[in-house]
Amino acid sequence: MTISIREVAARAKVSRATVSRVLNNVDVPISAETRQLVRHVAAEMGYQPNRAARALATGRTQTIALWTSNLRSAYYGEVIYYTHEEIVRHEYELFVSAAGMGPGELVDTNQLASWPVDGVLAVDVPRGKLLGLSNSLIENKAFVNIGAYVLEDADFVQVDFQEKAAEAVLHLAETGCKRIAYLVPDWFEWFEESADARLTGYRLAMAKLGREPEYIVTDSELREAATSALASYAGAHGCPDGLFCYNDELAIGAYPALRELGLSIPDDVAVVGCDGIKDTSYLYPALTTIVQPLEQMCATAWAFLKRRIDDPTVSLQQQILQPRLEIRGSSKR
Repeated sequence: MTISIREVAARAKVSRATVSRVLNNVDVPISAETRQLVRHVAAEMGYQPNRAARALATGRTQTIALWTSNLRSAYYGEVIYYTHEEIVRHEYELFVSAAGMGPGELVDTNQLASWPVDGVLAVDVPRGKLLGLSNSLIENKAFVNIGAYVLEDADFVQVDFQEKAAEAVLHLAETGCKRIAYLVPDWFEWFEESADARLTGYRLAMAKLGREPEYIVTDSELREAATSALASYAGAHGCPDGLFCYNDELAIGAYPALRELGLSIPDDVAVVGCDGIKDTSYLYPALTTIVQPLEQMCATAWAFLKRRIDDPTVSLQQQILQPRLEIRGSSKR
């Protein structure tokens, strides 16, 4: 049997308006004791909210979209997990979708306008401008972008890899690596346009070492792309004795290629990744990696988004976070 707000109100001995406001998280003066009572009674009676009715009453769907260009990577899976952990505590739901690309490699914002959500968290927006973006709103939806790549004319939480990328390359040199190559996707046009922090850090460190950069280029950021690209490159040019990898996925993909080449990690080739996904600690040897502060990034992003939802006129909210280099067995000599 469906339990109504009227029945919850009668059991709790409060008005229907009070029950509605408590269960819909309306910001009005209601005591903490009354809020706790209403929620307890609603749960005890098995009340299930009608989302459509709630949206009509409050103008909100209690749903957030997480928008990313990559749904296969373990890194983005962890971002989804930590974001979900944050929003469910505030009785929101999460909708996940891949970012579409329109003509000229611009982000397609048409789908944003059609989503029945209160706000959008965009992870590593691929490139270009977002049409209709103003004061971190798109079609009146709150918008926050997060990750290594962000739009600076909107709310953002960015992880800046430049310093730690340079530190990782210098670490490889300190372990005795003479040829330190960057294993990286073939996205150099975008990297140059966006002043990619990992690429910049690699180049700065190589310049400091007085060495020429060396690139092993993959056709994607997936593990299998790294395996084939490294095997082909080593066959044609010999294998570098140090690998700095664009992300952990490519670093993990390098392991089987090096094994097939008869090379040992780290004795023959030292390897460093980026992102700090959980898989890296289960490799043998465990992967040295640049660890992103994902929990902090997602918590801060949610705080920014909730504030933007509650007050669309708030000034731009922007924060830059620093990752850390975690040295493990893959680069210890």
